[in-house]
Amino acid sequence: MTPRKLMQELRSVKAELPKNVQISATGADSAAELSSAEDEPIFDEEDRTNIQGNIVPGFNKDHQHFLFFRLGDVKAAKRWLKWLAPVVTSMDDALAFKRLHRALRLRQGETEPLLKSTWVNIAFSVAAIRKLVGKDAAAAFGEQSFRQGLAERSTYLGDPTDPSHRGHRGNWVVGGPDNEADVIVIVASDDPDDLVEIVALVSEQAMDHGLYVIFEQRGDTLTGDFRGHEHFGFKDGVSQPGVRGRTSSVRFITPRALAPGDPHARLFARPGQPLIWPGQFLLGQPRQHPGNLLKAGSRAQNFPSWAKHGSYLVCRRLLQDVPAFWDFVTELASRVGLPGVRVASMLVGRWPSGAPIMRTPAADDLALAGDELANNHFIFDDDTRPSVLAPDRGNDVFPQAKADVLGTVCPHFAHIRKANPRDSATDLGSPSDTLTRMILRRGIPFGERLVGVDDPPEELLKQERGLMFLCYGSTIEDQFEFLTRRWANSPVQPNLGGHDPVVGQEGRGKRARFIDFPTKDGAQRVSIEKEWVTVTGGGYFFAPPIRALTEVLGA
Repeated sequence: MTPRKLMQELRSVKAELPKNVQISATGADSAAELSSAEDEPIFDEEDRTNIQGNIVPGFNKDHQHFLFFRLGDVKAAKRWLKWLAPVVTSMDDALAFKRLHRALRLRQGETEPLLKSTWVNIAFSVAAIRKLVGKDAAAAFGEQSFRQGLAERSTYLGDPTDPSHRGHRGNWVVGGPDNEADVIVIVASDDPDDLVEIVALVSEQAMDHGLYVIFEQRGDTLTGDFRGHEHFGFKDGVSQPGVRGRTSSVRFITPRALAPGDPHARLFARPGQPLIWPGQFLLGQPRQHPGNLLKAGSRAQNFPSWAKHGSYLVCRRLLQDVPAFWDFVTELASRVGLPGVRVASMLVGRWPSGAPIMRTPAADDLALAGDELANNHFIFDDDTRPSVLAPDRGNDVFPQAKADVLGTVCPHFAHIRKANPRDSATDLGSPSDTLTRMILRRGIPFGERLVGVDDPPEELLKQERGLMFLCYGSTIEDQFEFLTRRWANSPVQPNLGGHDPVVGQEGRGKRARFIDFPTKDGAQRVSIEKEWVTVTGGGYFFAPPIRALTEVLGA
């Protein structure tokens, strides 16, 4: 199949649409989206067609496949990049599809309109850039973590140092000292058959050009009532930052839902979704100011000129021990006298449905979980005030969250509070600095679902399952590594209360962690001897602008 034919196949969604529906990446949004953002940067057509679509706005497909390649002959690899470049999905492609999807949902009242597309993105390790462009180009990336790679940074992140441990970098399925990948290709689709077809084509072309697959991983959204959940059984991806910026003078990258008169309309896209300056995710754009929620900061300059509008990609293959997690929950629940689901939800910070415990402390609330204008609207240290929504967005009818400074409702160790302290002052001081730590998460589960299965057979219990964790940012060190090492792995930061029980690790050769679990008689220190999440591979990559595939990397 030629690149042009493949491109037609990947973008065939346009031909399947009703005749009265148009795709547009630049048309006008509602009045709510035109309020108070005149200073946000405009991404013109050249920008939008060169930014990879999994960075902004993100793929969010139910079926994904990750191909980890090692380069062979460099000249042949360059020819492969020129073959692949025309079908790499851009920001413009993904935005158009998502806006159409949203429009059909609103017009037709359908939860899942019958739209299909298959998308491709690519990213490179520093070793690949060195091979394709030269040592000077690789050295021009000022991010030390990227230049060193994930395996070299593993111990720094708290990963196991014992060579016999499953999570030691020497035992990784990909990304260890002896099996680091040069290239990662992400294929994502609404249709599993389309996914298989495109993966086969990309792999075949790669091998014909001297590349070889050192590892591949299929990922799929969980089935049944657990669609959109991770393997412990909790809804994932509820909270994502909004990216500031416009695709035209009258349309924004991240849709706005607050009424122009709401005092927070310039701070949030949706209630609880803070707007972040695009330089936190795209090199060369204005970054978030660490002391002012509204103000743009400086632009990064520590990268080669051709890398502008690219982004660093962190990939971590995480195994999840589902029985171990729920065994711990059951034992702790019996000690503190609370229902097991409530205890588990306090570890995460949300109920299994995704409803935040800050807004519904005593029981899950499916209606709240399903309301995207309410399920992320809460703060921790002060009473949450209602937002004024645009007239066409309805009303938030659920009880607002009350202040929880002491962490008795959503403990300070809860996963969502560790990763995003929101309005809480942290070890760094001002809550506004928290915005500079945000990442764009793009993960998907892999493996067969175990949660919700009654009396699972032994063969199902033995299967691997977990999360392909991916995130994008403009600095690995100050975003992903900061969140991991300084907050998740620390029992005292961003506030006292223990380690992040879900993804936190105790480094320095020690593996035991603890949490201070709130009870009516005060906090009870609880040791966590067994790990429920173990890293088994990954890598640090750079997702370049699409034109760099032909003009630089494939030149």
